[in-house]
Amino acid sequence: MRPETIQKREDEFFSNLTNSAGVKYKLTQTTDIGHGIKIYSIRPDFDSYYYKVKTTKKSICLHFTVGYIKSDTTALSTKDNCVSVSYVVDRTGRIYEMFPDTEWSYHLGSGAVGGNGVMSKQSIGIEISNYGPLKLSGENLIDAYKNEYCKVSETQFYDKLNYRGYDYFASMTDVQISATAALIKYLGKKHDIPMNFKADDAPFANNAEAVAFKGVFYHTNVRKDKFDWPFGPSLKSLISACSDVLPQVEEAKADAVKTAAPSEATKVAEPVQEKPAEAIKPAETPKVEAKKAPEVKPAAKAQVSKPKTTPVKAPSLLESIISLVIQLLGGKKH
Repeated sequence: MRPETIQKREDEFFSNLTNSAGVKYKLTQTTDIGHGIKIYSIRPDFDSYYYKVKTTKKSICLHFTVGYIKSDTTALSTKDNCVSVSYVVDRTGRIYEMFPDTEWSYHLGSGAVGGNGVMSKQSIGIEISNYGPLKLSGENLIDAYKNEYCKVSETQFYDKLNYRGYDYFASMTDVQISATAALIKYLGKKHDIPMNFKADDAPFANNAEAVAFKGVFYHTNVRKDKFDWPFGPSLKSLISACSDVLPQVEEAKADAVKTAAPSEATKVAEPVQEKPAEAIKPAETPKVEAKKAPEVKPAAKAQVSKPKTTPVKAPSLLESIISLVIQLLGGKKH
């Protein structure tokens, strides 16, 4: 299936939350973990695909699904089959929580180094929605279902590396890398898991090393027959993103480089979130506001009127001379 078709299918799933088996999910909670990245907690009407038992987490395991989100969620929520992971990240950067990361389900398989039970209980599984290994057929790269994934010339859609019998692997999109990095950091802080990435994709040396490991590892580290994830460009970019400051990523925005941008017709609205019963608060009794006494304005200041003064007319020069002569004559003593 081509990348642009995958995006349309992802948008359809986000709109109606129905998997390929016709199972309808309910959106129970949306958690914003920063940088515009959100976790959508979705649940079918049954919970028999995981164990409702809390376990201590000391590591995170990365997988890829060899599919797309609609079929991925089908496989990860099969009724009465406890094989699942807590999180799935699609190509547009949406993160779906399948069950609480404090609980567990098998996700490593029989023969896993360290033991499927022990390692599954102490690790949080993250599935990255991705078609994984591709085979060359003429000018096309073919997915595991014998459909065209992309042309060999479309190098933005795949990584070329030889690993466990394959030469080509579908790459993560840039928004998927950023969302997965944000999720890993979020889980690291929540469960006190260090950002200690396994240095390569080789299996752990023995059971003791696997069980003692704290950090982030890959399915290839516990299974020699698996190829998720090969230590190539996509995985290296993810590791680098976990040590850098994450760029701002808009939720549900397609990667301009590795995923075709959606047309106006394919844009989808966020599904309605169902509010958990425990989160609903009882209505508060309205507060009765005490009536305030009417405001009394202070009386205006009385204006004190000043007495009017009649201006004194200045004497003329002649009048002044006559007055002076009179004073001189009348002031002599005999």
